[in-house]
Amino acid sequence: MKSTIISHIGKRKTNQDLTLAKKINADSYLYLIADGMGGYDNGEIAAEIVIENIAAYLSSTSLLNEIAIRKAINKANLALRKYQEQHHSKLGSTIGGVIITGNVTKIFWVGDVKILHYSQRKLCFESKAHNITNELSSLNSLNKKPSLSKYDHIVTRSIQGDSKKSIPSFHELLLKKGDELIICSDGVHNIIDAHTLQYILNNEDSSNLVIDTINQRLEKEANDNASLILIEDFE
Repeated sequence: MKSTIISHIGKRKTNQDLTLAKKINADSYLYLIADGMGGYDNGEIAAEIVIENIAAYLSSTSLLNEIAIRKAINKANLALRKYQEQHHSKLGSTIGGVIITGNVTKIFWVGDVKILHYSQRKLCFESKAHNITNELSSLNSLNKKPSLSKYDHIVTRSIQGDSKKSIPSFHELLLKKGDELIICSDGVHNIIDAHTLQYILNNEDSSNLVIDTINQRLEKEANDNASLILIEDFE
């Protein structure tokens, strides 16, 4: 298994995205992207607290299931709440994560970090962001849905010290040889959507060229922090 990480500061003063690729036991790998929330204090600190606490909990348990993931997220919530109380600062972060054990993959997310699964270079799964656009679009009362894309950046779930506001979504899949997984912050998927990434995967001859092409787009166009993890070479 191989993973490649890229992270761009964009036109921001600091990079409030944080990434992790780590083997957490003899059989399992953990991949995370945390995106410190804009408009809050110290987004990079929030992302670091979230990554550290989720990774620490999942590295210490033998049962890597939905219950464990919820507990890991709650541990991050408690750590953020403690920091906020000590520093009188409001912190928050979104998160997207992948746990791979053999060919079994557990995907989880809170907020708008996206996880994409490609098989035979075709998009098979795309996580649905927790944002106002998707929340309103899912309401049955909206018979005629107005254009809601201007609300894409407003998340409805995040890790910010309140477990009621950080309920994760889950997806599980079985990986096959040749499959690819991508985790990316909104700074990436706002510029390069899932189908454009599929086009890049299909038209470049190697993963290095895929990464080069994505890097070139982000260097030219990224205003926000933009981070991506490409996971491939499954047996």
